[in-house]
Amino acid sequence: MDSLFDANKKVEDRSNELLEFECEQAMLRKAYAPPEIDTEWTKIQQSIHRSEKQRKRRTHYNVSMQLRYFSFGAIAATLTLLVILYVFRPQRQSVLNGPVTVFLAQKGKQAVTITGSGNGVAYPVGSRINPQLTGAVVNAEKADFTNVESNIADVKTIITPRGKDYKVILNDGTEVIMNTDSKLIFPVKFTGSKRIVTLEGEAYFKVAKNASKPFIVRSGRLETLAVGTEFNVRAYDKSVPHVTLIEGKVIVNVAGTAKKVFLQPGEDVSLTNDEMKIKNVDPQYYIQWKEGFLYYDDVPLVDVLSDLGRWYNINIEIEKSSLMAYRLHFIVNRNAKIDEVVDNLNDFEYLFVRKAGHKIIISEKN
Repeated sequence: MDSLFDANKKVEDRSNELLEFECEQAMLRKAYAPPEIDTEWTKIQQSIHRSEKQRKRRTHYNVSMQLRYFSFGAIAATLTLLVILYVFRPQRQSVLNGPVTVFLAQKGKQAVTITGSGNGVAYPVGSRINPQLTGAVVNAEKADFTNVESNIADVKTIITPRGKDYKVILNDGTEVIMNTDSKLIFPVKFTGSKRIVTLEGEAYFKVAKNASKPFIVRSGRLETLAVGTEFNVRAYDKSVPHVTLIEGKVIVNVAGTAKKVFLQPGEDVSLTNDEMKIKNVDPQYYIQWKEGFLYYDDVPLVDVLSDLGRWYNINIEIEKSSLMAYRLHFIVNRNAKIDEVVDNLNDFEYLFVRKAGHKIIISEKN
């Protein structure tokens, strides 16, 4: 009996030592703790707990054999996982975990531009060389086409630069607030049975009601159809497109397919690999940009940095690509200087951010 008790005690001591070892390893790989190992270790602990309960209901011989078998199996499984982590992972990172350029700044003076009448040439808005349409009001703050003469049939393109918003009022009274680095293509005068515009980038739409003439926003592969409502469209190049409904109802479909969804206020739809995903959101988080703030809740670091690069028109580089997947909660006042934003990013315990000339460099904090 004593020898059996000693054997069981050794098994328990061995399990405790293994637990302490795993905790130490977890501290060492704090920034890289892979969730699958934590899951496996939890399973091991649960199995130990179940085995302890079973011990009271079985013979001493069976308990001793099962615990010995489990103990060595658990150790072997855990050590195998650790070998995978510390042997294969560093080798993979040495190839794939190098520096990544997240964003490149644009050179030259930044200004809102608008195409001229039918010639496709872009002019800075408000400039003397910019051809004016009769009835249109175009200046550095907004472009208002409400009172354009009805006999004018023309298509305009307005482009916002890095670090600048711009308001457009279409001929039907629809208000469009364009975010930074965006392009809006629209007719000076809506004709036909539909009101169609094309967007690249991001914009907030407050659509004038007209039940007989639906309003359609084409943004990449997504088409958003509304009659009179408010919604936000985000469709920057090389990013996941989103449509977020604030008020009313819209239909969002994938161009060239039968896929479509009906959104209710407070819902967001995104398109990833031809799959439309709807989720309930607080829409205020998605339109804070037009109030002068960038708001992020559980968003990958790479997306945050892309927005910062776009707004401040600055080069951004991450020294380790593995940092790109880190998710964070972060708020930026767009009136703040970039140096202040850098200081705030450095408050995160795992990031070291520095500014070198016209470049932001992000590395892992030691």
